Amino acid sequence: MKINGATVVWLVLIVNFIIAVAYMAVMYLRTKMRFVFVRGTIMALCPVTAPCCYFFSYILGRLSKEEEVDYASLSLDKTKKEFEQEIDKETEMKSLPIEEVLTVSTAKDRREAMINLLKTDVSDSMGLIRKAIDNEDPETVHYAASALTDIMSKFTAEVNRLQAVYDEDRTNREANEEYIDAVLRILGSGALLGVEEMMYLYIYTGLVENLAKHHSAAVTGEQCAMMVTALYKEGKSQEAEKWAEYSIERWPDAEQSYLNVLYIKYHLGKEEDFYRCLKELAGSGLALSRKGLDIMRYWMKR
Repeated sequence: MKINGATVVWLVLIVNFIIAVAYMAVMYLRTKMRFVFVRGTIMALCPVTAPCCYFFSYILGRLSKEEEVDYASLSLDKTKKEFEQEIDKETEMKSLPIEEVLTVSTAKDRREAMINLLKTDVSDSMGLIRKAIDNEDPETVHYAASALTDIMSKFTAEVNRLQAVYDEDRTNREANEEYIDAVLRILGSGALLGVEEMMYLYIYTGLVENLAKHHSAAVTGEQCAMMVTALYKEGKSQEAEKWAEYSIERWPDAEQSYLNVLYIKYHLGKEEDFYRCLKELAGSGLALSRKGLDIMRYWMKR
């Protein structure tokens, strides 16, 4: 009996198909897993090669021993933890952020942390330095007071210099803007209270009004927002309201412009105007910041 090549191929395909079906039947009965049908289909579509691949991978899996898991090493018991190196307390104390310095438990360590902190530039965190003055440790208070006095002296010297340059030519845009930036930095530091704060607020509003008079296009949204707050604190509510409305006209697509109006309408007790502005902000389609979203959620629920 002569067997030609086509017959051999058909025999191989039939045997391969039988093996694939047998594999699916046996493995599904043993595992109840559906993936066996995927494998069986692959075996049927890829005769010889697929069964060989699965067969040899099975043999290799049986020959290779799985490593046993040391469950003891997975214990959450803190006594089993080993530290390769001890914590360098001195280094940690030097790198403490300003917010954490006053939370140091012992007075000695707190003083050391404060000294290390004051060696860095803390001019933008003067509000926290002022808080240190209320600390129960007298030496910490002394360090903080000395630092605050020193920083304020530098600020005062800078303000005096800028005032002199500004007085020489009040139409000079560069001098005006430099002076405004310096005063904004002082107001934003958190170090000013009471009379000192009011003094700088008056300086600030005068500078921005002068800039608006000579170079109206140079006034920024940040300066305008601060003007609304400053004028209200000075008791100039109507002027603050005008600046808030001006910000909406000048920057209609800025979230801060709406926040300026909401701020002044709320403090003036103009409820109708407040909610009108709130609805305009909601329908503006602007991408709101976290602050804006929080304001919207809070007031829209009321």
